[in-house]
Amino acid sequence: MGFLLVILACLLTSAGQLFQKQAVESWRGEPLSLALLIRSPWLWAAVTSLGLGIIFWLLVLQQLPVSIAYPMLSLNFVFITLASRIWFHEIIDARHCIGILLIIAGIVVLRGH
Repeated sequence: MGFLLVILACLLTSAGQLFQKQAVESWRGEPLSLALLIRSPWLWAAVTSLGLGIIFWLLVLQQLPVSIAYPMLSLNFVFITLASRIWFHEIIDARHCIGILLIIAGIVVLRGH
């Protein structure tokens, strides 16, 4: 159950980061103001996702030792890199791919603990 909660926490916090990026992209060329921030659906989606991610993270900490749980948050790097390729058409080079594979290998090693 703990690993599933880690995945949910990572997906929510990754979504929050991606929504933040989309929010700032939608503001390009606009003067930054409090009204712009308050009206931004992407910023509200980010706040909501990050808030839910915190709640799931607290549940993770009830289930797993922090020495196991915290390194598993590196899945965020995997999720965000892959999603940024699809959503923002960012380039993923060989270094990114090697890094992702190393992160996944580390998660597999920790999960077997």
